[in-house]
Amino acid sequence: MGKGETICPYCESEIPLEGDEKEGDEIYCSYCQMRLKLARINGTLEAIEEEE
Repeated sequence: MGKGETICPYCESEIPLEGDEKEGDEIYCSYCQMRLKLARINGTLEAIEEEE
């Protein structure tokens, strides 16, 4: 898997990915600082709201 990006569900900014992330990893939006979780949706990794 190469480098890619996902979209923040809060501020809709593009979040760059290194390429070694996997489903369930916790990431932070570099723009709004929200804590997110990666989920595989329709075959691609997408950032979703981190459940407390």
